[in-house]
Amino acid sequence: MASRKTPILLLDGGLGTTLADQHGCVFDASTPLWSSSLLLKSPETLLKCQSDFAAAGADIILTDTYQASFKGFASEGSSSLEQSKEYMRSAVQIAGQAFEKAGKGKGKVALSLGAYGATMIPGQEYSGKYDEERLSVEGLRKWHQERIEVFSQDANCWDQIHIVAFETLPMLPEVIAVREVMEGVGKPFWIACVFPGEGTELPDGSAIKDIVKAMLGGPGSNRPMGIGMNCTKIGKLDALISEFEITIKEMVTAGEVTEWPALVLYPDGTNGEVYNTTTQEWEVKDPNGRSDAPWDERIFDIVSKVEQRGLWSSIIVGGCCKTTPNDIGKLRKRIDQHW
Repeated sequence: MASRKTPILLLDGGLGTTLADQHGCVFDASTPLWSSSLLLKSPETLLKCQSDFAAAGADIILTDTYQASFKGFASEGSSSLEQSKEYMRSAVQIAGQAFEKAGKGKGKVALSLGAYGATMIPGQEYSGKYDEERLSVEGLRKWHQERIEVFSQDANCWDQIHIVAFETLPMLPEVIAVREVMEGVGKPFWIACVFPGEGTELPDGSAIKDIVKAMLGGPGSNRPMGIGMNCTKIGKLDALISEFEITIKEMVTAGEVTEWPALVLYPDGTNGEVYNTTTQEWEVKDPNGRSDAPWDERIFDIVSKVEQRGLWSSIIVGGCCKTTPNDIGKLRKRIDQHW
């Protein structure tokens, strides 16, 4: 058995899609909170779904707060700002309970904080087409600050969070904004961007070189422990990772970075399907883009190549939309057998 050079942690999978496909949950325009609506309506269903991911072998469970917003909770029946905060904080407790329900003891809880566009109707995290107030670094910083304070200002809740996960960021100003928000917070965090187009740039047109420099550059206590990508087609990962690595190598050579961060990877579990934010349906856009290889095999091969290069401090890998507990369980088995 080969000795492991790079620590690997397994993340969970696609919460919203698993709730819809396996638990009969319906998410549409009447549920702007998407899966976070279960915090109000059916926390026991949410716990069951997340415990399935824990039982499958996930080391880290993301909280059900990706689309959480005050506006969303108000529109779904929350009676006050304070009640909305309590609903959001309850997601942290449920994620922790998932490990216990699965008989796994204590696991790591990552606070899921989606892009501002994830709270828009229809969602704009794949486009970055935000309203005017949220196009600037300052406007985005203010919005993210207000949301993270829901958790950071409650000491008991904050103590239960091991990592803060900024997810599906589609634009450079939002990367800069979340780093500013985390200045002096004292909690490990990662930044994962989304790459939905055919190229390797962000939806706002930003090049990977600029993205990585924004993620890791500059002084201060707000440098993320991990960077990477989520909600992106698995077939794009090799090219994206390569460009990430080229930029970090350049930063190391220039003395801008002294230690490599963790690589965070949780691509979609789709096989040719693309989510239409207007119809809110999964559609097969390119039948030729389908693969005969299972998802767990494809992502494992990518992780193996990354691990063999030995650059990153660790690898955090899991799945996004359409990845199921079964997928995560198969990936767990591959990782355990190899390492």
